[in-house]
Amino acid sequence: MKICFIQKEAFPYFGIISLAGYLKDKGVESIVLIANLEKDFNSKLKDIKPDLIGISVLTTEHTWLVEISQQIKNDFPDIPIIVGGVHAMLYPKAILQIPCIDYVCTGEGELTLTNLCESIRKGRADVRGIKGIGYRNGNDMIINEGESLLDNISNHFDDREIYYRQYPFFRDDELKQFIASRGCPYKCSFCFNEQLRNAFKSKGKYVRMKDPEHFVKEIQLVKESAVMKSIFFADDLFTMDKSWLRRFLPLYKEKINIPYMCTTRANLMDEDIARLLRDSGCHTVSFGIETGNERIRKEILKKKITNEEIINCGNILRKNGIRIQTSNMFCLPGETIEDAFDTVRININIKADFTYSTLFMPFPDTNLAKYCIENGYLKEGFSFKDLPKSFLTHSILRLQDRAKIENVQKVSYFLIKYPFILAPTEKLIRNFSFNRLYYALMFIGTFLRYKEERQISFFNTIQFLWRFRKSY
Repeated sequence: MKICFIQKEAFPYFGIISLAGYLKDKGVESIVLIANLEKDFNSKLKDIKPDLIGISVLTTEHTWLVEISQQIKNDFPDIPIIVGGVHAMLYPKAILQIPCIDYVCTGEGELTLTNLCESIRKGRADVRGIKGIGYRNGNDMIINEGESLLDNISNHFDDREIYYRQYPFFRDDELKQFIASRGCPYKCSFCFNEQLRNAFKSKGKYVRMKDPEHFVKEIQLVKESAVMKSIFFADDLFTMDKSWLRRFLPLYKEKINIPYMCTTRANLMDEDIARLLRDSGCHTVSFGIETGNERIRKEILKKKITNEEIINCGNILRKNGIRIQTSNMFCLPGETIEDAFDTVRININIKADFTYSTLFMPFPDTNLAKYCIENGYLKEGFSFKDLPKSFLTHSILRLQDRAKIENVQKVSYFLIKYPFILAPTEKLIRNFSFNRLYYALMFIGTFLRYKEERQISFFNTIQFLWRFRKSY
């Protein structure tokens, strides 16, 4: 039994490496193809001869999903296609409206895919009794009962070899990313976590952590087989369980001892956690500011974090010699040009070393999208077709100073890194349009930020960003 996972972007997907590891223990062979890296996609599929195709898709890739599924079905009409990922969990019926999609996975996937593969092994797939799957029956869309969440996410090892075999350059990437957890306990309106919590209600514990010993062994396996000079723990919230950190970080220091960066939330940071991170080799901590406007952050984004907590978090990290990376959003509902510069100023206030600045992108049928429609920031009938392919280039909201706010986002890296240029740059943005210049500066800032915060080489940074050139 062979499954071919397909994705658009050129980096290892956590969902796929987990599924591949789980299925490997069940006797299922997994292969991955990355559309943006393949010149003759269908030819590769012909050589692989999979029994099942699994497409992992982001919400911004909905249009691409329509195109790639049609391309596949034209040449391989008898191979079933199942779509998974967060987009599939949140919009199963929208995916089933795509004629070339056979099934949608509405949950985490390990158990559902195992059962689907077993059914295919026996002949033509019978999905009527498989939990966590959606399918069409004539003109009807059938969404089966959801599968339970894995109660133990340490019962298998992620399989990164699925990427290294097909695309050997991934093995040589100096930066390797890992996640220790699934789920986030918070309910910010701009994130999908609240919707997923509601979807998985009564299906098991939503927030789970890997066993520290298991997780260290997972990292050791990669350390022994691939280049690894820096690590990013890319969890939604790496520092959410202090008792887990007290168990994991000393083991990490003893067995791995590679510089790393991780994520936190401003209200969770304290001296104990900062010392644990510092003493185990953490060089950078990332947390979300989102916006310098506290009202927008708390009332619209539903992120109950005060400016005081943000400043306190920054002070604690800096006191312990840990660099600060922040994530920020621009072109938020109701945001003004003054708000945009306030976002820059609060980053300057905490002396942020690196900033990841995006443009707010609402997703169809979410409460935040409905709010935008009701208040005139989005048009009626807003759908997947209206989504840009990137949240770095332009906003789709109707805002009075949208173009100027977009320009603040594009140069925010330099404004925060070099505060002395803020005043003259603010005058330029308010009074003149140099859009191409700001666009170019965004790419330069992205390059410098990625290289410095991940502590990787100039050449490795160029390689990484080159793979993403089709995404902008």
